[in-house]
Amino acid sequence: MKKFTLIIFTVVCSCLSDKDEINISGEIKGLNNSFIYLIQPDKNILLDSSKVVNEKFDLAADINEPFELMLKIESKDSENSFSFISEPFSKIIFTSSKEKFEFNGKIENSELNAEFEKLNSQINRYNDIDLQMLEQQIQALVENNSKKFDSLNEERLKVNQKKILFIVNYCLNNTSNFLSPYLAYKYKENINKSFLENIYQNLSKELKDTYYGEKLINP
Repeated sequence: MKKFTLIIFTVVCSCLSDKDEINISGEIKGLNNSFIYLIQPDKNILLDSSKVVNEKFDLAADINEPFELMLKIESKDSENSFSFISEPFSKIIFTSSKEKFEFNGKIENSELNAEFEKLNSQINRYNDIDLQMLEQQIQALVENNSKKFDSLNEERLKVNQKKILFIVNYCLNNTSNFLSPYLAYKYKENINKSFLENIYQNLSKELKDTYYGEKLINP
C-alpha cells in the first residue's frame, strides 16, 4: 500500500512539473546587489523577480503562449525597462547595462523576438519620420507659419496611414504567425474596425484562441 501511494505521488509531481516555462538568465553590466523584475505590462502583473548578484540574474515564469513581457531594474515601477516577445519552453539570454538598460538590451535564443525586432525596426522608421516632421511643425508654430504647419500635419497623417497599412498587410499575410494577433492588438486603436475583423477572421484557429487573438474581438 505504501509503495502504491509513493507511485501516485511521483506521477502527480511529474504532472505538476510539466509546465510551459520560460527561463531568462543573463548579465547587466554595472548592476549589483539590486533587483530585476519580469512583468506582463498589459495586465500589469509581476511574474518573477531576482536579485542581481555580480551582475548576473535568473528569472522564470509559466506561460502557455507568446506574450509581450518587460524587464525592469531596481524597481518594478521603474521607467528603465526593456520589452520583448516571449516564447514558451524557451531559455532566453538577456544582456544589457545599468546605464543604458533599454538601448543596450539584447535578447538571444528567441526566433520570435528576432522577427519582432526586424518588424519593429521597420515600424520605427515611420515613427522616426513622424518625429522629424513633428519637430518641424513645432518650429513652424514658433514662426507663426500656419501654411507650413498644416502641410506638415497632412504629411504626418499620410506617414501614419502607411505605418498602419504596413502592419495590416503583415497580419493578413502571416495568418499563422503569433506576431500577427499581437501587432493587431497593439495598434488596435489605430486600425479600422473592418480591417481588425478581417485580420481576426483570417487567423488560424490556434491564433484566434490566443490571448491577443481574443482581444481583437473582445474589450
